[in-house]
Amino acid sequence: MTIVTALLYLAAAGAIALRLSRGEERGPARSTGIALAAAAVGTHIVVVAETTWAPSGLNLGFFSALSLVSWITCTGLVVASLRYPVEHLGVLLWPLSALAVVTTLFTGGASTISSDPLLQVHIIISMAAYAMLLAAVLQALVLAALDYRLRHHRATGFVRRLPALQTMERQLFWLVAVGFGGLTVALATGFIAFPGTMLDIDMIHKTSLSVASWIVFGTLLVGHTVWGWRGQTAVRWTLAGFLALMLGYFGTKLAFELILHR
Repeated sequence: MTIVTALLYLAAAGAIALRLSRGEERGPARSTGIALAAAAVGTHIVVVAETTWAPSGLNLGFFSALSLVSWITCTGLVVASLRYPVEHLGVLLWPLSALAVVTTLFTGGASTISSDPLLQVHIIISMAAYAMLLAAVLQALVLAALDYRLRHHRATGFVRRLPALQTMERQLFWLVAVGFGGLTVALATGFIAFPGTMLDIDMIHKTSLSVASWIVFGTLLVGHTVWGWRGQTAVRWTLAGFLALMLGYFGTKLAFELILHR
């Protein structure tokens, strides 16, 4: 199932890339791409169930967590693509998701956490927030390419097939706002329900960087609302916030599980 899922994601990305190269607004390539991505999401959940849920609780080792976050992001993208022109993000997201799925074949060092339901809810909310912010950073990268091309009068090739700049900026800030809301809830539930754990010596780096990410995204939203931040400024703040968040969670897990073997 793992290899089938990866191949479906790659095929979906290829179909959407073909649509962009041909300049089709609607057509068989777009429909095929979304259908393949939907199939990939359907088989991916089987992989997630096999690698993430264990009898003793949620199994969120480094590779399992990557797979779960990518599945949540892909599911959201497929659903959104049925109504909004956002499938271009799949050209970046779906190959990354294919890689994330394949890495679950190397989950020997996975760690199993407590079966405490409240802790599981906290972690699932955190994963959903990471997924939304991952979509935001992909949108920011596409927006940066579009903005650069327009500024240098090179709006050719795939750029002419993308949504309007204003539309993509609205989509970016919507993704950041939803992800920021999820991150706020995740941090709040963590500090309220597990204050000792959040400030434990092994967790302080993750907590500090997560709070730093929350401040960055919050500042971006305030800057956009009050001072009209947009374009490259929005892209830089989005990338900075996401980098802090990923270093906080996945960087910590990478260091502990794959380097220190703890």
